Amino acid sequence: MIEITEAAANILKRSQVEGKVIRMFLAALDATGANYGLALGSPEKDDVVFEDRGVRIHVDREDAEILRETVIDYVNDEHGTGFIIRGPEDELSACGSCDHTDTCDHENDGSCDHDHDHDCGCGCS
Repeated sequence: MIEITEAAANILKRSQVEGKVIRMFLAALDATGANYGLALGSPEKDDVVFEDRGVRIHVDREDAEILRETVIDYVNDEHGTGFIIRGPEDELSACGSCDHTDTCDHENDGSCDHDHDHDCGCGCS
């Protein structure tokens, strides 16, 4: 299943256009890894459709197996603004890699509000 963060879902919902669907595709697969893309497009009869947070993502059947484990996020920070699509092979950092994303606030004050007795992988201490 494709996971869509709340930030990405908010932007994607505002981007929807009548008669068009949000399509995710595998743009390239090379030695550096996978490169993904998002675009508005027409629905195809063989599309695989994933839904999360009220957003439907259409994927070509051939790409669905590779794309089904991706996370779509949206960032707006000092490094830029836009969608980030991470696949299962991408290394996560900060709290995106643990189950406590709703209680971590590294961007604002560098704090977490969860127990670190186990290796949650969020990068905080």
